[in-house]
Amino acid sequence: MKRLLILAALVLVSPPQSRAEDEADVCKDKLGVERVVEVDTKGGGLYGDQYPAQDLLKKGEVVLTFDDGPHPTYTKEILAALKEQCTKATFFNVGEMVKNFPDVAREVQAEGHTVGTHTWSHPNLGRTSLNRAKSQIEKTIATADATLPNGVAPFFRFPYLSDPKRVREYLAGRNIAVFGIDVDSQDYRTRKPDKITDNVLKGLIKTGGGIILFHDIHPQTVKALPNVLDELKRHGFHVVHLVPKSKVEVAVVDEPEPEAKKPSKRRRHRK
Repeated sequence: MKRLLILAALVLVSPPQSRAEDEADVCKDKLGVERVVEVDTKGGGLYGDQYPAQDLLKKGEVVLTFDDGPHPTYTKEILAALKEQCTKATFFNVGEMVKNFPDVAREVQAEGHTVGTHTWSHPNLGRTSLNRAKSQIEKTIATADATLPNGVAPFFRFPYLSDPKRVREYLAGRNIAVFGIDVDSQDYRTRKPDKITDNVLKGLIKTGGGIILFHDIHPQTVKALPNVLDELKRHGFHVVHLVPKSKVEVAVVDEPEPEAKKPSKRRRHRK
């Protein structure tokens, strides 16, 4: 009887697990986040295989990135898949999508992911004037900054990865880093989830790691992502979460005059 009383007392005085301990239990054996890298964007910065190599990642490390959202349905499902694996990503949002779906944009940030920008309406900046490119960039930053409680990261990705020097120089002057890619899931080219997984793994075998491109506007990406994350863990890859040292400052630019329409050309797939 005395022994039972002692055990009961021990149970009563045992402190409850902290929230961090609870999260550690839930995330045990998940993909998770290997480390967090703070990116100093003073003077800009260029990352990805189309730029000179940078000491951003180690071999076997990957960065998950999603373009073109937020989408009212698919972004939420992608967030759920990332949460299931206790991992983090960077979302390069399109301005008009942030305007149309502000609650989803806020949810992305609330889940602890990094939010960068991807122009207002996804034009090819290699075919626009510098003034119009500035407008596309700054209008998006202003809208995202007004929408997100914690502001927006000084992280930018060019639509179609089309990065004219004049715009890169402008971004560098604004202390905004440019993120290209190392591995393309090509989720915009196929509707087959297994093909998306295969594209990612083949790319990673070739590169040994790097920045992976997805889009949070496609149902096939939603279907593929859980398997992709499982395969990343199975093959020993580690996720790095990129965060900015400081948020981007909002700048006001004059709205440019409408450009004359050029002869239409066959549109490439979105990136």
